[in-house]
Amino acid sequence: MHPFYQQQNFQIRTETVEQIVFPEHLHPHTELLYVLDGTASISVGEQIFAMGRGDCAVIFPGKVHSYHPCGFNRVFLLIFDTALCGPFQYSLNNCQPLIPCVSASCLPEDIPLAIRRLSETDPHQNPDLSAAWIQVVLALVLPFMELTKQNQPKNEDLTYQLVRYMSEHFREPVTLDSLAKSLHVNKYYLSHTFSEKLHMSFPRYLNYLRAEYAAGAIQSSQKSLSHIWEEAGFSSQRSFNRAFLEAKGMSPLAYRKKI
Repeated sequence: MHPFYQQQNFQIRTETVEQIVFPEHLHPHTELLYVLDGTASISVGEQIFAMGRGDCAVIFPGKVHSYHPCGFNRVFLLIFDTALCGPFQYSLNNCQPLIPCVSASCLPEDIPLAIRRLSETDPHQNPDLSAAWIQVVLALVLPFMELTKQNQPKNEDLTYQLVRYMSEHFREPVTLDSLAKSLHVNKYYLSHTFSEKLHMSFPRYLNYLRAEYAAGAIQSSQKSLSHIWEEAGFSSQRSFNRAFLEAKGMSPLAYRKKI
């Protein structure tokens, strides 16, 4: 829900989001973004793409990506396990697109219908139907992407290392000191890297990851909010409420009622 290697136990997650903003992250799922209204700005690796109404982006598993402030937008966000993708599973796991976005002018007319059907289908009550619509969307979108064989990077830079580490350990009592020790770098240089590369402080980034995890747990389970904030790594309900409000624009209770 960057690199944030989000470990969550779900197969399909759908959400309509307004003013989507999220720092660099990654996860083992595929992520699809469809712009319903307005404009959105997304970065994948070192590339930044401006998207308009009707445009679609597919973020392949394990790719660092983020969403930036870009005026008003309302988007449909779909995150799903590649195991549900049938004949497209190999491409998603072993390839990467040169450009992950496809403009509305290129997409088939059936895309809005398929997106609407996905948004109307409850993935918990009817996972097979949701998976079928996901494959329909992929069948319509992927032919417009130029795919290349994925090459593993020879070296991972510090930004990638720290985001990946945070993504794997954010539910633990991680601190800037413990992070610096694990990555074998000076903590002051690490703090500067957060500000320079991720455009936010270490505590704020950590809270974003935890809040997003909590949002996924609220959507995909009936666990109590107290159980969720403890599971997400927050030290208190107060810090949970504050971080969740900043990340999602509403309280956890309001978010659950909305879902």
